[in-house]
Amino acid sequence: MSRSRSLLLAFALALAFTGCSAGDDRDTESAGGFAGMAQQAADEIREEMATEDIDLGRGANDEPAAKLTPQGDLVIGGEKVAMTDEQRAVALEYRAALAQVAETGARVGLQGAALAGDALKLTAAAALSGNADTVESQLKDQVSKLETEARALCDTLPDLMAKQQRFAEAVPAFVPYANMDQDDLEKCMDEARDAP
Repeated sequence: MSRSRSLLLAFALALAFTGCSAGDDRDTESAGGFAGMAQQAADEIREEMATEDIDLGRGANDEPAAKLTPQGDLVIGGEKVAMTDEQRAVALEYRAALAQVAETGARVGLQGAALAGDALKLTAAAALSGNADTVESQLKDQVSKLETEARALCDTLPDLMAKQQRFAEAVPAFVPYANMDQDDLEKCMDEARDAP
């Protein structure tokens, strides 16, 4: 699975969590704990994206696996593609856009997971108390915030796709690995629009 499709899948899973429509306002301590966990995950992704190769997977026609190094080198099948400084600069712009989407996607995914956990706890408590009507209202603000952030994530994808296309135009060897397309953008927007 390509990195862009993996990011979209993570986004879709985050939206699925919003469909639980249940959860409560966390107390300050647990909210701080979640904020710390989200920040730690974002920091780890930022560090990984800054220092490690990005796996681009196999090409559209089963070309050898490719990766993009932190220095902007495109490596296909273990061989570095010859690139000019200008081409490398375009590759680094694409890499930076991927890093931003990955970091934002991680935050949205963690928020979705936290919301799902809250939903499960509240649903269990509501079932025991017989007061299920309050569950959705208790989560309304959290769901709204998550939907807003999920839409913001979708809004970053056109820039990522534009940078991917620019990279493919500048470095023809990258074309088989430039697999993000308009359908990916529309799917993201549709899921964000359809989220409860």
